[in-house]
Amino acid sequence: MKMTIIDELWNMIMAGLRPYHEVPESTFLVLGIALGLSLVSNAANRFLVDIEKMKSVTKEVNAWRKEMDRAKKTNDKQLMAKVMKKQQAIMQLQSKMSWDRMKVSFLFLAPFWLVWAILSGFFGQTIVAVSPFTFPWLMGEQLPFFSWYILCSFGAGLPLSRILGINPED
Repeated sequence: MKMTIIDELWNMIMAGLRPYHEVPESTFLVLGIALGLSLVSNAANRFLVDIEKMKSVTKEVNAWRKEMDRAKKTNDKQLMAKVMKKQQAIMQLQSKMSWDRMKVSFLFLAPFWLVWAILSGFFGQTIVAVSPFTFPWLMGEQLPFFSWYILCSFGAGLPLSRILGINPED
């Protein structure tokens, strides 16, 4: 059976990853990849999305929500009518804000899936990290690729988004 270019490329990638198949090398490889992907994604958001506008919109939406809550709690019909007049504009602002962030996500979706496919194909259910304490919802102390990657991704992504100032809530 003849190998295709894709088969050859896959075999080269798998051979290149082979030294990282065991703990602790696998632990650091997955951590590094999660950090790298988070950094690229957050940097792209920082430079491709108007963060100041996003913060302004978030502030406006939050103020509207507070008014809406106050109108509901006090049962103030005048305030409720005033708030409801703004609802359509607020929803459009939220929609635009979400779409701006979504465009950046779509840009990186295929490359991230490719990295995910390569790494999950390489590691499968192999233990890539050992935790000093138990994560019951992440399969205990011995963490397979999926669990360790999720932990690393959130552990890296949230602080990086704060450092790069892309959280509109900040």
